Amino acid sequence: MRFRIDKPLDIISEFKEYNQAFKLISTLLTKTIITDTENLYYVSKSNLKMRELALIKSVKDYVIKHNIKAHAERKKIQYIDRAILKNGVYENDLYEIDLKAAYWNLAYKNKFISKEIFERGNNTKLISKKARLIALGNLAKRSYIMEYDGFGFGKSEIETSEGTENIFFKVSQQTDAIMTRLKLLCGNDYLFYWVDAIFLKGERAKNEIESYLKSRKMEFKTIPLTKIEKTDGQIKVWDLKRDKPRPFMFESLKATDLTSEID
Repeated sequence: MRFRIDKPLDIISEFKEYNQAFKLISTLLTKTIITDTENLYYVSKSNLKMRELALIKSVKDYVIKHNIKAHAERKKIQYIDRAILKNGVYENDLYEIDLKAAYWNLAYKNKFISKEIFERGNNTKLISKKARLIALGNLAKRSYIMEYDGFGFGKSEIETSEGTENIFFKVSQQTDAIMTRLKLLCGNDYLFYWVDAIFLKGERAKNEIESYLKSRKMEFKTIPLTKIEKTDGQIKVWDLKRDKPRPFMFESLKATDLTSEID
């Protein structure tokens, strides 16, 4: 029997107290506790609507149904990069240029998703940016499996989404290639990039990037910045639309950690 639960850690503690054997399967958003008689299922509060959860499922179902495959060199993908910057405050002629729905557009361009799924995901009134990203990130989902025998946990296992994960890493690799090209166009005016957003200084670099993206028919938005502050391991960015700066952590974050939270 299968039951939805709210507090998985409380149930795990209770099972351990009574020496109840179980298997625990954890992903980024879910936990499943399996015993001989029942399956207990927990979904974290992601604030996703039912239609967004349906989109996430439809993407994976489509890839599996049509047996879509891709090749990606995932070890070469850089999700973040920065120039060698001195600590201090940077002001004047600072810009952020964001690619619009880069992963989603590349997934469609590669025919990893259907036109119907693509257009449904592009309906910004119904589907959030977060849901689109999770829909693709879900293709590279990892499950962590642990078994409790009534006295202790055995060795944990990791189950990857071997059949679908390269779809996600393919669009990641293509996005990284675009960002690397934009970095080269900036030259000495390059500051850093974060997944699908590049930060730079100067009108020349801004105009170069905008011209390049327009020639490739890639949608983007340019955000003027008021200040950038570089400290050890962190860069803070200020713009006119936010009251607080956005922190970007470099030293304490591995690029591969971003596969589950690309924004």
